[in-house]
Amino acid sequence: MDHLFILAILGHLVGDYLLQSKWMALTKGRPGAEGFRACTIHVAIYTVAICALVGTISPLFAIAVFAPHWIIDRWSLASPWLKLIGGRTFEAARANTGPGREFDVAFTAIVYTVTDNTMHAMCLWAAVWLVASG
Repeated sequence: MDHLFILAILGHLVGDYLLQSKWMALTKGRPGAEGFRACTIHVAIYTVAICALVGTISPLFAIAVFAPHWIIDRWSLASPWLKLIGGRTFEAARANTGPGREFDVAFTAIVYTVTDNTMHAMCLWAAVWLVASG
């Protein structure tokens, strides 16, 4: 199972960074049909990348990869999570008008990215476990 999870993480990196266009990244969380379409296209490509690297055409695995990723990305769940726990938020970073504002915004972007990737990694582990144990 460990090797499948490593392959899934590699697929995540390919699907989320190498194959996600700027349009997908900036549009997938917007309301309406265009946001829905951008998110769906991105997550479909992401799912194909992961399935290809894991080496499966299992519909159950594909759904287990697609659904949580779509939910996390469509509603940018890292932001409300960080707000809930009192973590770094872009609203607070943008409101900082003092010295170090650029560092604050940049570090917040890193914290957001790590939080988002952690959510995705946890979901991928569950998807791999589901398929490997069944």
